Amino acid sequence: MSHEMDFTLVETYFHISPNGAAEPVLELPATDFLNREIAYDTLLKAGEMVQATGIQLPASFVGMSFFNLSITNLFFAAQYNRYLDLSLHNLTYQLESHHDHAHLGFKINELRWSDVPLEEQERKTFLSQAFASSFRNEINEIVEAVALSVDVKSAMIWNQVGGQIHAVRDYVFENMKDESLLASFQRDLDILIGLPAEVFNRKRNPFVHKPRYIENPWSPPDGKLLIRSSCCMYDCRVDGEKCYSCPRLLPEEREERRKLVLAAAQ
Repeated sequence: MSHEMDFTLVETYFHISPNGAAEPVLELPATDFLNREIAYDTLLKAGEMVQATGIQLPASFVGMSFFNLSITNLFFAAQYNRYLDLSLHNLTYQLESHHDHAHLGFKINELRWSDVPLEEQERKTFLSQAFASSFRNEINEIVEAVALSVDVKSAMIWNQVGGQIHAVRDYVFENMKDESLLASFQRDLDILIGLPAEVFNRKRNPFVHKPRYIENPWSPPDGKLLIRSSCCMYDCRVDGEKCYSCPRLLPEEREERRKLVLAAAQ
């Protein structure tokens, strides 16, 4: 098998790659988020880039970006049978501005990996240990540090994970046609979802979530949208409003928005 790996998907959606951002306005070692002062200053900068009205939005976005590391390894394990070294010491955190929005992501300092076993039980053991080690030794602490640096509860970040992983799964199954790849992705995702709650230092595995769907007014008549598992705080910005799929959006508010979308399309 060639050493070449296609980072297009994770680079496009999660901004994770060996190349990194083209023109980062700020970058720092990912481990620097363990320093409360550096984390706070970085979150302020990220907040300015997205015109945040408070600190909750950048804390939400930055905190969630660290979960994308696990999702990235789900892709590469399924597609290449490789588990990338995405440890914090091997990552540079980057912020890139794009006028009305910002990209938060990681540059992989050195591209290296471990081969994932093909035999089912060996694979399950390997990935269980790899994912558990990543959370226990790094991600749990970094998410708590991000929340602590701005004095918000880390649950604001953790509670979003269930919706995000189902959104990723839906995208994969809607857009990829390779049945063997889909089977491998689902098998490896089940391993992540099956990890015990103590791996995350939580009362429950945050990836365990029962998805709920609503009508998608941008794709009538049969389109569906996944309701987020928790608010991402995107409304906490200048002229911001809750996402159409926000669980905090009242039914009457969503109905009014639905009518506006349908009217605009006619």
